[in-house]
Amino acid sequence: MPITIEKEENLSESELDSQLDKMKRLPRGSFKAKPNATKLENCKVKISLYIDGDVLEYFRCRAEPPHAAPYQTQINNELRRIMENDSTDAASLEKDILNNEEFLRALKEKLATV
Repeated sequence: MPITIEKEENLSESELDSQLDKMKRLPRGSFKAKPNATKLENCKVKISLYIDGDVLEYFRCRAEPPHAAPYQTQINNELRRIMENDSTDAASLEKDILNNEEFLRALKEKLATV
């Protein structure tokens, strides 16, 4: 596709030509991200997904009000919330168990019998 430069009133043809000569042609693939340059959380991946009709209708209705996020964004946000809570729940459970004196005493007694 050819590049077009609109002539400004104050630039002569030779000035336009010199500006064009200064422009660099970038090699193919210049705009591709380098491996591991982007985080997965910043990338959107297009997939086909089957979900229940009532679930889809629920999110579409949530997206109807003005200034509401699109339904696909809302679904993504809910999935992210579940994903992030799941990892924090596991860490929280581990912390609770390791700080539970009663559990640790019972574990010590059990290990002594083995």
